[in-house]
Amino acid sequence: MHTDQNGRAFHLLPSSVSIRAPSVALFFCLFFLPVYGCDRKASAGDAVVLYTSVDEPVARPILDEFTKRTGIRVDVRTDTEANKSAGLAARLEAEKSNPKADVWWGNEVFRTIRLADAGVLAPYESPSAKDVPEQFKDPSHLWAGSGLRVRVIAVHVDPKSDVNPLPNDSIQDLSRPELKARIAIANPRAGTTSGHVAALYVLWGDAKAAAFFRALHDNGAKVLGGNGDVAAEVAKGTVWVGLTDNDDVDNMKREGGAIRAVLPDQKTIGTLTIPCTAAWVAGAKHPDPAKKLIDYLLSAEVEKKLIEVKFAGASVRAGAGDFKPMRVDYREVSKVLDRAANEAHAILVGREEKRGAGS
Repeated sequence: MHTDQNGRAFHLLPSSVSIRAPSVALFFCLFFLPVYGCDRKASAGDAVVLYTSVDEPVARPILDEFTKRTGIRVDVRTDTEANKSAGLAARLEAEKSNPKADVWWGNEVFRTIRLADAGVLAPYESPSAKDVPEQFKDPSHLWAGSGLRVRVIAVHVDPKSDVNPLPNDSIQDLSRPELKARIAIANPRAGTTSGHVAALYVLWGDAKAAAFFRALHDNGAKVLGGNGDVAAEVAKGTVWVGLTDNDDVDNMKREGGAIRAVLPDQKTIGTLTIPCTAAWVAGAKHPDPAKKLIDYLLSAEVEKKLIEVKFAGASVRAGAGDFKPMRVDYREVSKVLDRAANEAHAILVGREEKRGAGS
């Protein structure tokens, strides 16, 4: 045992050890460095602070594997189901002058775009995003997407039958009279629901979108805290249908809930797909570990894990597959997000401002 000038212990290799052995390890790390940053094991003090709206049971095994491979500890900050994404994004923006986070891993793209526009994010061209199509990443490399979440109609299933007698091929079917007071939607001002609402305003225009939400209100739609709440109420049968995400339906199915997912509007506008996003926070205090984490989160391997656990419903790399996605510009959606979400919420809870006859 020997010590260096800093007092750190090390072993000298016996003279009989071939010098070619380390060269193999060097080749391995150089080869995989662009993806996982494995040029060295992190020191015991290396850590990275992550703000994420990805569900913790999904995120934790992925982050644990990253720590196992790199030695970098990940300190995670999450938020509540009802305030997910919106609350964390607001916190990031509030901390802009003195950032606490190093990496943002969002469960949707719209607030990530808004963070980029607000100067909260810094450019980083991750090698893991080279095979991600341009529509799923920022042209200035402020964020990139991986793993598409899918908006679905959750339908209660009669335990005695796999056949659902009610027509739910389109989100517009939710205004049918036979569903009166049996419909649920999450608060439009948070999470992926806000993006879905804003996408309808972009795709349909203000008048048609507002008319849709008035029809839901008139049909007794219940506004619940989050997408998980919608799926839970559908699974119990307290409501028959609800707008939610693919992963929330799958979570309820795993728990034995009487629920199934319908991909809506497959003959017309398609259904909204929303990529998860990873980004480097401007002014991050741990830049090198942050970049390594981003590389890992954007890798095809992690995207595959998100799909395997049914958090994501499709791949940004492989496309939607056997269903029709909605064709909408994410940036345009982000621009109308607050206005659309607030208007839809006011309509759904019966607080819409009444316009005068001459307005």
